[in-house]
Amino acid sequence: MDTSRNREVIASIKRGWNEDAFMRAQGLSVEEHAPGEVTIGLAQAAPSQRGGGAGGDAAKVLNGGVISYMCDGALGYSIISGLLALPETQTVDARELRTFTITLTMTYLDVARGDRFEARGRVLRLGRGTAFAEGQFINEDGKVCATAQGIWRVLWPRG
Repeated sequence: MDTSRNREVIASIKRGWNEDAFMRAQGLSVEEHAPGEVTIGLAQAAPSQRGGGAGGDAAKVLNGGVISYMCDGALGYSIISGLLALPETQTVDARELRTFTITLTMTYLDVARGDRFEARGRVLRLGRGTAFAEGQFINEDGKVCATAQGIWRVLWPRG
């Protein structure tokens, strides 16, 4: 693929992250800070995203499933961000690059109280077929409520 054309494709892919139907429906946004470093933000938690394991305080606590999918997204997008920055990506059709989660390990450190939250993902290592990332889930007060580690399968375009 033409290198200048592929740069346009990569820019379009990154713009599309915030246009994703699931991300929009959940009120999430993606911000790339640098290749391999991404934050997914939740500006205002909805009542349907609450109900975490905090006993009588559940209406004020974010559900653990929300924390998990935000971390999965932050780590996954950080891997894609890192892959799209590699020189090898300039010579293939970046639209055909695929990744999927092999494992995601969550460690919940504390209940996630508040209205605004961030999941931060960062690449640890990119391999030809496997990638590793880690991240943190942070509430509006800057408190780390959870950590995440994951392994992703990378499928490069053929041809």
